[in-house]
Parts: sequence; structure tokens; C-alpha cells
Amino acid sequence: MHTLRSRARWLAVCGALVLILAGAVPTAHARGWSIHHRAMHPTAYRDIAAHADVPRYTSRGSVDVATRTVTMEQHLEWVNTTGVTVTLLPFRLYANLPDFAGQTTIVRARIDGVPVGYRYNPTRSIVEVILPYPLAQAARVVVSLDYQTTIPSGLGQTKYGAFNDDGTTLSFASPYPLLAMSDGGVWQTADPDTKGDLVNSSIGLYDVTLTIPSTHRLVSTGSTIDLQQTPTTQTVRVVSGLQRDFAFVLTTLPATSAIVDGTRVTVYAAPSEENRAATQTLIAATQALRLFNARFGQYPYGELDVVAVDAASFYGVEYPGLILMQDRTVASGKRLESTVVHEVAHQWFYNLVGNDVQADAWVDESLATYAQVIYRRAYGGEDAAVSELAELQRQYDRLIERELDAPVHQHMRDYTLYTFNVLAYAKGALFYEALRNDIGPDAFDRTLLQYVNRYRYTSADSTSMRDIATTICACSVDALFATWIHPSLQRRLP
Repeated sequence: MHTLRSRARWLAVCGALVLILAGAVPTAHARGWSIHHRAMHPTAYRDIAAHADVPRYTSRGSVDVATRTVTMEQHLEWVNTTGVTVTLLPFRLYANLPDFAGQTTIVRARIDGVPVGYRYNPTRSIVEVILPYPLAQAARVVVSLDYQTTIPSGLGQTKYGAFNDDGTTLSFASPYPLLAMSDGGVWQTADPDTKGDLVNSSIGLYDVTLTIPSTHRLVSTGSTIDLQQTPTTQTVRVVSGLQRDFAFVLTTLPATSAIVDGTRVTVYAAPSEENRAATQTLIAATQALRLFNARFGQYPYGELDVVAVDAASFYGVEYPGLILMQDRTVASGKRLESTVVHEVAHQWFYNLVGNDVQADAWVDESLATYAQVIYRRAYGGEDAAVSELAELQRQYDRLIERELDAPVHQHMRDYTLYTFNVLAYAKGALFYEALRNDIGPDAFDRTLLQYVNRYRYTSADSTSMRDIATTICACSVDALFATWIHPSLQRRLP
């Protein structure tokens, strides 16, 4: 056993050396990780150096628009921070979930350049890469996966519209093998409940090069740093800042943009009368970004993109630096402003400050919904905030009338779709207004800012905001949290 392990390590080292010399898997120094600064806002440049051991995904491939397929070679440089020795690495394949109606197939797996085995779980939503030797805590490894991912066509009304070809835009949400999260050395590999968001992941860095037809434009998380063109194709290299996920679209939609506090905001939407739909979307996004920069801390990226897609299961959905909006919402203007504001707020509450979107789904959804109230109060005054709160209260009152009231804090599987949409969004947002009234506007504002600063690039849970509010106001907010969020969050007082 010792001999086999030593031999495997020797082969891995030799294989990695061959690939490095061949240029297939460059060293971290050769790759020049400073290029990721080009996706960050200048105020966030130092953040990359402070997170040197985050997962680093480097991918290269192409998109075939006719078959709706992306073919990629992905290299993940990963440091074992699980706290235990690991023998396999599980990757999530979101395309293989029923709601995505797509397919990801692994073609080849390697560890440090040496071919290794892999196996799917029964639903093919997880692929486990078998390590050739146990990987100790703090050890570093390069996992290479060749894969193909295909998205469906015309299923935006019945499946997940962020993973679909609607005839104008091909949307590839989380289309790559994404390393699963580890909790105390235990991998989280259960299939997610699809009533809400699906992706739990740590902060990482992405360097993606895609060859696409010249007929389309690549819009993605991150920023383009290189573009090579031929008469029929274009090869685009995109790098990210520190973010939790990667998504991209290929679109033929026209663009309109503006710059806010050093960040370019771009909206891609179908032309309408005087391009009003794109203009209204852009105004809401830029106003929200400017406000939240002041209230929550500077948005850490150089770009924020908003793309209208055919979708029925959401009005808007957030990815790092990329928001996908239901095209009918954009075109009609109904729910438009609140939806855009909500999704912009998710850039702080989901991406910058993470949370378990299955076990603690209310944590980011309540904050993003309450951000709508903050926005109305800032741009419309107290009457506008009261109107926004009144709509949330109406939703909650209807739930009470149906005798479905319950604690906000639940696991996703314990909600119904209806109770999730009211408890995690409306009731959770009303709780934050109650907290503001309880501790005062100044203490509340400082609580939100400290919350973002403390959990920036990490994750918060159901008690995080309570603890910060208690410190800021030098008072107890336990009863408020217990009443609104969950009785178990009541501290036992001496």
C-alpha cells in the first residue's frame, strides 16, 4: 500500500511536470494571477492577494450554437482546506438536474496530469473524481476535467430559463463541473431542492477562454481581457474577480450601458419603442448600484451585466456580475424596478456574503427583498417605502389568512413553493423593518455595513445578523429574532 501510494505520487509529479513544460497546465506564477485584478474594482484589488488559496478554475473550449453545446477542458487548482484528508473530489453537474433539462458528460479526468477514474451518482448530478493517493490538509492538487454541456432549446417556459436557448440568447448557468462544498470534512452531495437557488459554493477565481461564432456576443461573469477574431469566429478570454460561480450567455440582443462609481453597467434587451425597456432597466440598475455602494460597501467588480431571457420560473435571477431578467418583465415594466433592485442587492447578499441557499435560504432572500425598501426610501421618500412595505405585508397577511404562518428560518425542503416565496421574501423583509424600528435607523445602517464587512467573501448563517445587531445597539434583539425568524434563535438569558 505504501509502495502504490508512493508510485502514484511519483507518476502524478511526472505528469504535472510534463504538462507544465508543454504549457497545458501553467504554474500559478506563469498564469499571472494578477490578471484577475482586471475584473475587480480598484478598491478591491487587494482582496485577491488576501485570498491566495481559493479554488482557481482555468478553462478553454468552444460553443457550437447549432447543437447548443459547450466543449471544455477545465483545470481546477485546489488547496485542501476541508480539515481532513480526502480520497475523492465530488463535482456538481447542475445541467443533469431535471429542472435544467440539459446534459453534462465527463470525457476525461486527470489529477496533476495523470489519468484517473471517476464515477457518477445515481442521478448523474455529481461526478466523483478518484484521487490516486490520499490528499492531506493544506496539500495542493490540479484536477483536470474534459467535458461537454448541452442546453435545451425553447424550454424557458417549462424548465429553468437561465439554462436554455430561446432563439436570441443561449444561457449557460453554472454549466461546468463545480466542486461541491465541504462541511467539516463531509461533502455536500445531496441533490438540491429546486424551489429556490441551487448553488452553494466558496469564493473562487475563473479564467475562461471561449471560441464562439462571430454572430453572437459573449456576456458573462467577469471581464473580457482578450479578443481574437476571424471572419466567422471570435475567441474571447474572460477573467473573474473573487466570486462564487460562473455563468455566461451568447446573445444577439443590443446593448445599452452606463458607468456608476467606476463600474460599467450594461443591459441587453430587445428593442422597444425608443428602447424604453432597456433604458428603464438601466436606470433601475444604476440607481440601485449607486445606493448600495454607499450603504453596503463598494461593489467589488468592474462590470455588471443584465440580460433579458425567456423564462417563466423567475422574474430575475442573480449570478456574480450577471443578472438574467424575464424578458416579459423587462418589456412590460411590471415588477421591473423592484426585481432589478432585488437582483442587484444579491450581488452583496448571495455572492459577496454567502449563505447556505438550501439550509438558510431566507438569509440572502430577505435582505435582497428588504433592499427594495431601502431603495424606495432613498429615491421616493418615506411614502414610497411605506408603499413597498404595504405590498409585502399584504402577501404576509394572505399567508396568515390561510393559516400557513411559520418561522422564517426553515430548510428549503420544509417550505412549499408558496410559503417559501412569502416567508423567506416578504416576512423576512418585514422582520428587517421591525429590527430597524427596534434599534433605530443609524444602528440598523451600521449593522448592515458591518455584516457585509465581517462576512465579505465568506458565509453568514441565521444568527450572524442577530449577533452584529446586538453588538451595534448594545441591546438584546433576541426576542425579535425569536418571534420573526425562529424560536430556537432565542438566547438563554441568565
